[in-house]
Amino acid sequence: MMYEYRIFESVYDDMVSGKKTIEFRLWNDKTKAMNIHDKIKFNVVDSDKYIIAEILDKFLYDDLDDLWSHKEILTNTLNYTKEEFKEAFYNIFGKETVCNSKIVGIKIKVLEHN
Repeated sequence: MMYEYRIFESVYDDMVSGKKTIEFRLWNDKTKAMNIHDKIKFNVVDSDKYIIAEILDKFLYDDLDDLWSHKEILTNTLNYTKEEFKEAFYNIFGKETVCNSKIVGIKIKVLEHN
């Protein structure tokens, strides 16, 4: 199965370089349906750049605090402080939505990019 998400160019750069290997998303019908070895196409906003990645694993967290308590295992918070990390989530998804959702970490392997 192939899924699609939009990402910012800075996220694209971090994924292609290998700095970002886990994509965090809200737990919803789309992320629940994802399975190991499924593919995700990440399209860069306002660009023709994309990444095709394979799902290697998924990690489910009750909330951002739960996710943050595991950050040393994830090694993927891009040097944010806890508050910066939360604010980034709130800016992308909306604070109320984030506060009412579980968070999923999707471990990926980049297969192709342009």
